[in-house]
Amino acid sequence: MKISITGHQTDVGEALTQHVEQHLEDGVSKYFPDAIEGHVTFSREVHDFHVHISAHVGHDIHAEGRTGDADAYGAFNETCEHVEKQLRRSKRKLREHH
Repeated sequence: MKISITGHQTDVGEALTQHVEQHLEDGVSKYFPDAIEGHVTFSREVHDFHVHISAHVGHDIHAEGRTGDADAYGAFNETCEHVEKQLRRSKRKLREHH
């Protein structure tokens, strides 16, 4: 899976990049091992981080999250859980349909 990580008016360091790649790859491949691509955008708004994740796994999954504290990892983890929930539901719908 090809993952692109960008920061809008914020610097995304190497440690955060590795964290995102590892967790997003693990979370998506659990449900869709042949996922095509993912894109993660971090932006800073006053005192919190805003994260937008989109993944293309045959269809598009989008999720957004933000934290009240200045923690990019917490915002990403919360949003990644939301993406995993959407993927789990999509996989269940595909299984039950067939």
